[in-house]
Amino acid sequence: MGKSKTKRFGSIKPNPIGLVNGKIINEQEAQINDDQAANIPAALTNIIEKLQAPTSEERACGCQLMAGIVSQPKAIGYLLRENVVKMTAPLFLDKCLDVRKSALGALRNMSVYGQADVSEVMIDHDVLTPLTALLQTYNNGWLPEKEASKYDTNVDVLIESLELLSNLCESNNSAVKRFNKENLLTTILPLLNVEVYGYQLCNAAARCLLVVSENNSEATTVCQKLDVVSSFLKIIESDPHGIDAVLLRTLVTGILLNLPEVDLSLHYKGIIKAILQVLDMDSFSVIDAALQSSQLDSGENTLENELTWPEVDKLLTAQGVSLELLANMCCSDEEWEDVENSELSSDDQTMDMEEDSAESASEALCLPSEIASAFLEENILSKILLKVSPLTEDQTSKLQESHCGKNTLKKLRDLQTRCLLCISNIVGAVDESLLSQSTPLSTIWTGLYQLLQISSATEDEDLRWALTSALRAVIQRMTDLQQTESVSSIQASDIDFLVGVAKATNNRETQINVIKILSTIGCMSSVTLSSLLQKIGAILLEVACHNEDVIVVSESLDSLFDVFKEDDTDGVAKEISLVDQLVALQASFKLRIKEKRKELGENFSVVMMAKSNLAGFIKYKLSKR
Repeated sequence: MGKSKTKRFGSIKPNPIGLVNGKIINEQEAQINDDQAANIPAALTNIIEKLQAPTSEERACGCQLMAGIVSQPKAIGYLLRENVVKMTAPLFLDKCLDVRKSALGALRNMSVYGQADVSEVMIDHDVLTPLTALLQTYNNGWLPEKEASKYDTNVDVLIESLELLSNLCESNNSAVKRFNKENLLTTILPLLNVEVYGYQLCNAAARCLLVVSENNSEATTVCQKLDVVSSFLKIIESDPHGIDAVLLRTLVTGILLNLPEVDLSLHYKGIIKAILQVLDMDSFSVIDAALQSSQLDSGENTLENELTWPEVDKLLTAQGVSLELLANMCCSDEEWEDVENSELSSDDQTMDMEEDSAESASEALCLPSEIASAFLEENILSKILLKVSPLTEDQTSKLQESHCGKNTLKKLRDLQTRCLLCISNIVGAVDESLLSQSTPLSTIWTGLYQLLQISSATEDEDLRWALTSALRAVIQRMTDLQQTESVSSIQASDIDFLVGVAKATNNRETQINVIKILSTIGCMSSVTLSSLLQKIGAILLEVACHNEDVIVVSESLDSLFDVFKEDDTDGVAKEISLVDQLVALQASFKLRIKEKRKELGENFSVVMMAKSNLAGFIKYKLSKR
């Protein structure tokens, strides 16, 4: 039914206190124990009283309390129900700068912990009106205080407002539209002057521009002006000194790559080299220094300790963005599955079983020659593979013992996930010459499979999804390049392990990845290993006939059609009663599609194609009897 869409990243949120995977208020409420639940209402009452207090000290204190409590999953539900966002957002314009900063920090934390659904509620509660009004006060050539004896809190307020705006725009398109309507680009673009505004503010502004410039023609039209592009190029062509400069160059590189009308053909080599310089930086040496600092300080927040952990955070953020940029170079917004753009005919549309639906390797390629050449010269795949290696037990143990280390551990796992998805995209996009001159696909497959085995007990669903995505991409490319000799090492126990991975998760995408891996193995082994083919066929048929998710069923049917489309598989198909079971499935599958139609959304065309192909497959196979 066509190729799968390559994965495109979203931006990384600066997050000094980690993320909690919450979707909606009710889900958050289910994740907290009774002791915490008992304490939250009392704390919430105190917060509300302080937010409405007459003194600025109490209002700031209320915001600070809220910033801390939102890390508890159930807390956000309580806060939203009590309309605390509506109480807090007007404080962005409080006469006291400390209140402004604390209010912004509290809602920024809420936007991080609450994810997209909570950001949507915040926007519905009109958080954007005071936020945009605050940002517009920095128009007309605002400059930070330069006197050494004074600390300009206005800078901190602006940084917090930019971080909150970035989070909202990343999560909700309404925020991007408001950004455009209020012409905030004219406020933020000038902030990229390091000499005037310093790195901390420049990086906050650059991250915001990176978020809002993606697929936003109003923003990119301005950013594509010659003088603006020249300023971007000046930053990315500089030789950065220090992690702040490295992060700024990385973020600006991302902005530049978001501009569709800018010809970067002469700059790709330098861009990719700069990105790889970031990935080559040894994050573990910085982490070890931070850990040693923590141990020497015996838990005290000395100046050295306070400076070291932010360096870790900035480096990991820069490396995460770098992987995002590399991965996104290998895909475009038009690379949706073929079925999404195909026109469906009537339900009894038949399928031409003689036509080979698999795309050739050349058809799968999407990289401009300049990028492909730079990838080849820099041996990019091998360098990314080095970042996939899991932490040692000793490293993990040390990080878990440190408060800041726990957050770093989360970021390292996120980095590993991004590496895996970057591998997925690159493997599917580069040509054979690059693959032949770097690590062999069979070696990549073996390494990733071993990592999946090591990580099989993980509760990190993102990691499991990323691993299966990478394995799927690698084995598909092995098929494209007819490197089928590796299938001889795959045993029945490997098939059982992969099935176990799928059964251990409720993540639909992970399950589909496993289905597609099994399908590809089945196609590769259809001529040589009939016993393996029979096992895979039986598994796919079991999923098609008994799985409750109609989308997973559709993907399993699609896989069955791929595996058994050739006439030389008819013997195995007969052994597992493939056609008879599909005939029995057909009526119930149609009924389930009808029942679930409103819930299918963008997957509707995929399911309808499976329904159509099921009828065609059965008709064809019955005609051969």
